[in-house]
Amino acid sequence: MYHPLLIIHLTSAIVWVGAVFMGTFIDWPVIRAASNGRFPFEFIVGQGIRVAPAVYVGIVSQVVSAIGLVILRPPQTPQDAAMLGVKGLCLAWMAGSTIYGTLKTWPKLMFAMESDAFRYYKAYMVRASITFTCGIVAAVIGHFCR
Repeated sequence: MYHPLLIIHLTSAIVWVGAVFMGTFIDWPVIRAASNGRFPFEFIVGQGIRVAPAVYVGIVSQVVSAIGLVILRPPQTPQDAAMLGVKGLCLAWMAGSTIYGTLKTWPKLMFAMESDAFRYYKAYMVRASITFTCGIVAAVIGHFCR
C-alpha cells in the first residue's frame, strides 16, 4: 500500500506544483507582454477555470496520501519529525493560499476594474511564487528524508 500512495503523492505534487510554475513563471509574463497594457481578464479567468480541477484533485490527493504515508511509515527520529513538520507547514501554506485565491482573489478579480485587477493579481502572484517555493522545499525534504 505504501508504494501506490507514494505514486499518488508524487504525481499530485508534480501536477499541482507544475501548474503553479506554469501559471506564475510562464503564462503570466507571456500574456502580460502580449496584452498591450490591458489586463487579460479572459485569459486569466479561462486559465483558472481550466486548471482548478487538477489543482484541487492535487490538494486532496496530497493531503490524503500524506496522511496514509505517515501512518504506514511514521517518523523514526526527531529529525524525521521536524522535517515532516516543515513539509506539513509547506502543504498547509500551499493549500491555504490556493483556497484563499479561489474564494477571495478570483471573485474580486472577475469583477474588478482594470487598475484594481493588476493589483489583485500582483498579490496573487506573490502567493503563487511562495506556493511554488513551498512545493519545491517539500519535495526536496521528501527526497532526502525518507
